Amino acid sequence: MMTIAQATPHPSGAETTGAPKLSSREVLVDRYCELQPQMQKRFSALLHRELRDELHAITGHQLSVLTYLRGQSVTMRELAKELDVGESAATAVVDRLVRQGLVVRCDDPSDRRVVRLALSDTGESLVTKLHATACRKTANLLVALSDYQLAQLVATMEMLDAAAIASETLTCRETTAQDDARGELATPGELATPGELATRGELATRGELER
Repeated sequence: MMTIAQATPHPSGAETTGAPKLSSREVLVDRYCELQPQMQKRFSALLHRELRDELHAITGHQLSVLTYLRGQSVTMRELAKELDVGESAATAVVDRLVRQGLVVRCDDPSDRRVVRLALSDTGESLVTKLHATACRKTANLLVALSDYQLAQLVATMEMLDAAAIASETLTCRETTAQDDARGELATPGELATPGELATRGELATRGELER
């Protein structure tokens, strides 16, 4: 069984260009930021090679939509929020997937005016196969870890996920508080229109003339 050696700090640009020396933690964070996208890129390449025929006409955005729709149906607004794009951009992606027979539009049982998006049978089959392939490829990579190391990795990832959710929630609350504060400062009833300002000016002028 292979074992993973203790992480060795990766030389950073700051250490080779005369810039202020980074702390050991900063070096590790820097190395993590390098490794994470590299691993994601390599893993995606492995999946695409395995499912070349099925994924040859599917873009990264389309694949994100398919995996997000697995086991659920959503509205276009919900999908756009998940992808962090405008509804028009999300609609363009969905239109292509509908033409490919991977996604279907359906009525919301509770509100006929709402259109929901879901995987078609073909789309569900593709995503299921993709998930199974991803699990198999991941298992092959994780052979390099002992059971203890794997448990530690999963625990660490869960902690990072929880921290990301907490940060996102805090950001949303701060944004909402700022929007509310702006609304209180600019209450429609407290703002005078240009016409009202002109009328006030005329009244003030008349008052001065009458004195």
